[in-house]
Amino acid sequence: MTKSSNREVSQREAEQLVRSIGHWHHRFEIAPGVITPGTYDPGFMLDKMALPKDLSGQRVLDVGPSDGFFSLNLRRRGAQVTAVDYRSKDGHGFGVMERISGLDFDYHQCNLYDLSEHEFGMFGIVVFFGVLYHLADIIRALSVLRSICIGQLFLETHCAVGYNPGVAVARYYRGSSLNDDPTNFWSPNPECLRDMLYDTAFDIDREETWGDRYFAACKINQEPARAYKMQLGYGVLA
Repeated sequence: MTKSSNREVSQREAEQLVRSIGHWHHRFEIAPGVITPGTYDPGFMLDKMALPKDLSGQRVLDVGPSDGFFSLNLRRRGAQVTAVDYRSKDGHGFGVMERISGLDFDYHQCNLYDLSEHEFGMFGIVVFFGVLYHLADIIRALSVLRSICIGQLFLETHCAVGYNPGVAVARYYRGSSLNDDPTNFWSPNPECLRDMLYDTAFDIDREETWGDRYFAACKINQEPARAYKMQLGYGVLA
């Protein structure tokens, strides 16, 4: 467990630390009166999760936490938060958030496909926002997360809303053709996302779309038959 300093950071120090980061994605109040200069305000997504104010005793996995807005807010509610990202925590604003907050986070620089119960344990809440369409093997990613989830999955992703309605399809983006970003691979339509969640043994409680985005609040399904397809697909059957 990474332990942050409990020394209180002054507003001036917090402002200096925020300025030390070249780019912020999340825009939020990182300390009283100190707002990060992010391009995206994620507060509305926290509201969509509709989680209890007290998460004491809950283990949370935040996949691709970026500057740590969700990690911070769920830690403030008492959850134990593990964050995983392909970057180090000092490669974006997470490390500064951790220092300013004085809270402890279990941060790992690793590949999502390497997550396992043996190394990380199980999680009651998995936060999976803005990551799926950056992954080459999207259904494997959902399968991996299901293998370490014992409660809820919150998913948000780029979505091909209105693309081939009634048919479960995902649009592939060659090179940097989506937003001039070579890390963008797929844009599943809502039907495709629903079917992938079904076959990875997640049940959708709530979902919505806006623009080219999709959000779903899911819970795990424990019927053995729902796990069979992914076990077969990834070769874990005897």
